[in-house]
Amino acid sequence: MPDILNSSLDDALDVELMFPGDRFPVTVGPLLRRAGWRGGVFVQYATGTQTFTVEVSDGTNVAGFLLFQSENYTPLQPGGPGVGSPENFIGKQFRSPTGGNNVATMVNGGTRAYFRAFETIALTGGGVRNGGAITYILNQPVRISENGLACNDSEANLIAAGVGTPVQVGIVSAVPTIKNGNRLCVDLKY
Repeated sequence: MPDILNSSLDDALDVELMFPGDRFPVTVGPLLRRAGWRGGVFVQYATGTQTFTVEVSDGTNVAGFLLFQSENYTPLQPGGPGVGSPENFIGKQFRSPTGGNNVATMVNGGTRAYFRAFETIALTGGGVRNGGAITYILNQPVRISENGLACNDSEANLIAAGVGTPVQVGIVSAVPTIKNGNRLCVDLKY
């Protein structure tokens, strides 16, 4: 399959699926709604007022990743008003949702995906993310960081960062390069 190029960053999505994968509707929890999120952030199920509520993964519990970024059409949004995802199930991701407008799409396996948001700074042995730039290698295990992002940090370093039991979610199938828009491609197998 040829590498995919985007004509500009404005039309580039956070996640590009190379294979559809398993998709589920989930309810975005209050912490995610308050902070917003990037497409490709991994999430875990959380207690909430709705069934299937998710919040950012702690690296130990991983249900899948959110396919599309949150939307915020307020005038104070970086990039200005009118900037947001055209791809979510909804037209707007309200910060104080009512009804079903806090539903998002979660992918939880069986896919190959390019991620624009992933860890780029390595963890040190002390569990601090200041170990320099991460280099990804083909076939390397991909785990979920303490920030809910794909990473290749060692289990020991993730444990030092507070991840109780690091979860491997797949392998690196394409390393970030200029050819693929500096995105990390992961074959996900849960």
